[in-house]
Amino acid sequence: MPLSEETLSRLGTEVPLPKIDRALKELWASDEAKTRASLINFAIYSEAPESLVKNLDLLGKITSDHSCRALLITCLPDQQPQSARAWINALCRPYQGKQVVCSEQISFLLEGGDAAQVQNVVFGHVDSDLPLIIWWQGALTLNFEERLYSRIHTLILDSSAWVEPQKELASLMKARACANFDVRDLSWTRSHFLRTALASSFQDVKAREHLPEINAIEISYATGQRCAALLLAGWISQRLGAELDEVASGIAFKMPNGSSLKLTLIETNTTCALSSLRLLAPCLDLTITRDGGSGFVRSNATCEGRCHEEILPADVVSDAELISEQLSRAGGNTHFRAALPLLGKMLARLG
Repeated sequence: MPLSEETLSRLGTEVPLPKIDRALKELWASDEAKTRASLINFAIYSEAPESLVKNLDLLGKITSDHSCRALLITCLPDQQPQSARAWINALCRPYQGKQVVCSEQISFLLEGGDAAQVQNVVFGHVDSDLPLIIWWQGALTLNFEERLYSRIHTLILDSSAWVEPQKELASLMKARACANFDVRDLSWTRSHFLRTALASSFQDVKAREHLPEINAIEISYATGQRCAALLLAGWISQRLGAELDEVASGIAFKMPNGSSLKLTLIETNTTCALSSLRLLAPCLDLTITRDGGSGFVRSNATCEGRCHEEILPADVVSDAELISEQLSRAGGNTHFRAALPLLGKMLARLG
């Protein structure tokens, strides 16, 4: 579906691709009150034309906290004839009440764009001395190929958007085997508030004593967020030292003491990606819940007949806040990387 000129006009000033650098220099030279700032190269890649306006708004929010050279790439591989257009803009915010600090935004519309064209656009317009972070939206298509991912620092994706999770994960694991880039998944980030609340619940000595006896995990998730639920379950099993039971029906884990840990997934209509987590043992019943977009999470634990309730702050939920959270983290996440192979096995079990 072609994008209207009215929509494209929101991207800033259109310039010919060969003149982008000159146009940016002229942009900064024309206003001495603006100061260009850049700590990273941050690119958003999408093959969905309807995402352009949303991504434009997201960039405005993200760059208010993170100075960068922002590349907004909308690629339409099936559109013909092949063409490439570009726009420049300055995303500015006040700084200390006087100065105005700005990020550069370069937007591209690639009709009929293939892998080579995407690579030329990305690598031809980044600040070469700064790390490159790409938020790849949707499926890992043919344009996600080695010459691109071998040169990026961090790949941000959202497994909740995958139509064929097994296939997408296989592509990701193949790429990770060839190149040493960091991976961040928004589905994993969405479980942070549950993981934090769970860790807090086991500060109690009595509760910790019953950890080896846990025999059931129940996770409620919103439609489309199954990968987030599976990643959470994988993390819990690994923290308990359990391994996936290859012969059990459904998804179950073998605990170090030989007992079985059964996983139950419950799909709901809630607006929250992960709305509840429950761990069960003979003398322990722990439930952590979050209602919709509430800023708090409720933890209820019954251990040996004693009840304890706690209210804890919940994490951010919007895409802009999730991305900002990722950009604020300097290092990778070893727990998430360890959970990826297990995610593949669980997806295979579910079919």
